Amino acid sequence: MSPEIQLAGIHPRSEKLIELTRSYERAKTSWSQVEVQFEQETKELVKLQKSLGFRHISDGALGWQDQLRPISRSLKGVESGTRYSRWFDTNTFYQKPIVVGKISAGEIDPNDFLRTELLTGERSPKITLPGPYTFSQLSEDKHYENYPDLLSDIAIAEREIIKRLRKEGVSLFQLSEPCLVYQPYRELFRNESEVELALNAIRSVVKDNPEEFVVQTYFGDVAPIFPKLLDLPVRSIGIDLFETNVSSLSEQTSKTLVLGVVDSRESYVEDPYWIADTARKLSEQLDVQNLVFASNSDLKFVPQGIANQKLEALSKASQLFEASR
Repeated sequence: MSPEIQLAGIHPRSEKLIELTRSYERAKTSWSQVEVQFEQETKELVKLQKSLGFRHISDGALGWQDQLRPISRSLKGVESGTRYSRWFDTNTFYQKPIVVGKISAGEIDPNDFLRTELLTGERSPKITLPGPYTFSQLSEDKHYENYPDLLSDIAIAEREIIKRLRKEGVSLFQLSEPCLVYQPYRELFRNESEVELALNAIRSVVKDNPEEFVVQTYFGDVAPIFPKLLDLPVRSIGIDLFETNVSSLSEQTSKTLVLGVVDSRESYVEDPYWIADTARKLSEQLDVQNLVFASNSDLKFVPQGIANQKLEALSKASQLFEASR
């Protein structure tokens, strides 16, 4: 069977939808007009994934303002302040969560996370969420004296959110953990004890159904912590091939590897033959049998047309890879 292809996060909105949302914010367009366009583009994205052979379907999170907002709004003890921070080294921003009390799961509305009505009947819906460590690192803590307590409470609350989403039929959860590999925003780089805290938080989130989870890293080199990630009780581990020192990877694994083999921050559309050849070399190097082809992170950083072409390139590369076996 050809390697699976998956969306790795938020898909970009069209220029028309971007303009409509801006017009709505200026009170020049009704929300019903915006909603019609959201629904149309979500349906088009679902159709595109099906046509390209995706086995796990995402709604593209077109309605998400940023990667953290739905989680922030579902947690007690967390407020959404007015401060916006840069999303790593991209030209996008996120609303920084402010921790003001003990964190727990609050009222969870699945519609804040995904378009359940548009995914009804899909065999294997997928959703992408920030991992507990990354959420903690990108938040401002005004309550907890001990960081381990903060991280533990986030993990427990996120597990409750996932339980609720599972009832809506979601069968694959991607936990995005860029902060495990990208940390120039910190004065002090993480030490081994902090890595263990982060990994234990992930274990806490996934413990009910570990086979439903992907842990995706991006914007940094996964090599230093790759062996530890392989020990996690999850289905798949994701690697940003544009940032990782691939030559230093040597661990063999029976886990599925999600190869971030198209660049979400670059408008150049990768050649399918190059994608397939890159994947083949890595699979031989690590003796990996199960692969998923994906972008290294959310494709929202490029125009929608470019993002769709990148998905088409991944699909073609998957076919080429299978033909070369």
